[in-house]
Amino acid sequence: MTEKIRLLVKMDIDGAQVRITAHGRLTSRSLHALYVVARRANALMHGLALEIDVSGANVDPAAMEALRCCSQSRRLPALIDPQQSDVNISVRSSADAVMAA
Repeated sequence: MTEKIRLLVKMDIDGAQVRITAHGRLTSRSLHALYVVARRANALMHGLALEIDVSGANVDPAAMEALRCCSQSRRLPALIDPQQSDVNISVRSSADAVMAA
């Protein structure tokens, strides 16, 4: 089964914010691409607020747990970011939208 993920990056440098929106199927394997984009965005500016919006994606539970761990630890996986730079990351999912309604 092929995994397809499409990422849309919206940057507001003046407001020091980046939103990465994922569409398609997000699995532990395809999560690597999202992490690479997040690392590149985080390297642009210290203290950048990085939001990962997966509310429009079909996200496997393992991938969601990995994203939540990154958000809590404020780190991307060491394989992606060996320097383990701080990352101000938040995750928005469809479950969050349902809970807020």
